[in-house]
Amino acid sequence: MLGLNKGEVKLVHYNPEWPQLFQREKQLLQKLVGEHVLSIEHIGSTAIKGLKAKPIIDLVVGLKSLDDVQSLGLKRMSEANYYMLQKQEIEGKIVFAKFPYIEDEDYTKTHYLHVVEYNGDWWNAHIQFRDRLNTDRSLAKEYEALKLKLAKEHAKDVIAYAESKETFIQSVLK
Repeated sequence: MLGLNKGEVKLVHYNPEWPQLFQREKQLLQKLVGEHVLSIEHIGSTAIKGLKAKPIIDLVVGLKSLDDVQSLGLKRMSEANYYMLQKQEIEGKIVFAKFPYIEDEDYTKTHYLHVVEYNGDWWNAHIQFRDRLNTDRSLAKEYEALKLKLAKEHAKDVIAYAESKETFIQSVLK
């Protein structure tokens, strides 16, 4: 199963299909907006082999400049069920989520796109964190234990869950 309902925090066992699901989504995005994108990478916990994760595929999309985000074509993105998350304002990053458009707010998100400047601070941090956890199993298990604890504490608050992981993430990046 891929996806979670809005606001839900739930971890599942690693699914060996996640890399293929990423590749499929990357191909879709390359057809959709590829001429404006320098690179697309699989990030987040679904990109860490063997790690329990929220069943949502995270992708980082590298642009020459964040000013180029309009070139992605918001209409084309919405036709593929990608919508810019207006409430998530993060300096240096624009976040899209993939979900079927419906009138009420009870929907399932399956993918997140983190649109950033290619080789900028956000790009490098996402790639470095993924690579560190993929090469250091004990560090990955430590992160998994933290995520399991936080998922219990913040089962209905995805923002608190994400913010609570930040200290660990920053320690890995140093």
